[in-house]
Amino acid sequence: MDVKEVLKKTYIFHTLEDDELELLVRSTRLETIPKGHLIFDEGDEGGPLYIIKSGRVSIKKTLNGGKKSKLAELGQYFFFGEISLFDGGKRSASVEAVEDTECVIIGKSDFWAAMMANPTSAHKVYRAILSVHSNAIRRANERFRDFLGSALGGV
Repeated sequence: MDVKEVLKKTYIFHTLEDDELELLVRSTRLETIPKGHLIFDEGDEGGPLYIIKSGRVSIKKTLNGGKKSKLAELGQYFFFGEISLFDGGKRSASVEAVEDTECVIIGKSDFWAAMMANPTSAHKVYRAILSVHSNAIRRANERFRDFLGSALGGV
């Protein structure tokens, strides 16, 4: 499967037309990450956007005391690394390959150059990312509500 097809099947790019995808494809690279390899660690400097072409990764967050807790496991066509891409901050979680994983990687400056070159594409991508993050916030709010209800004995 070629890179353009991977991007088309990735939610944040699924509404882009072929010519809009071509602009992104030119600035990608493929990387195979071996099972068990730490792709980046929480607190690292932000960098590129990763899209999983094949394989799986585990997203982990460091808890008080230093223990890492798994937040999610992502597979084909999922993406990660977008938070620091957008806010310019450090990595908010650690990501490790659970199995051999091939990723399409878009560098930070390449991503922004593609978005600046085509405002229509940028608008589509921003809407998709906002949708993903809004849904994540809704799910987190529901889990927090359930946690509080349990902690307070159903009050």
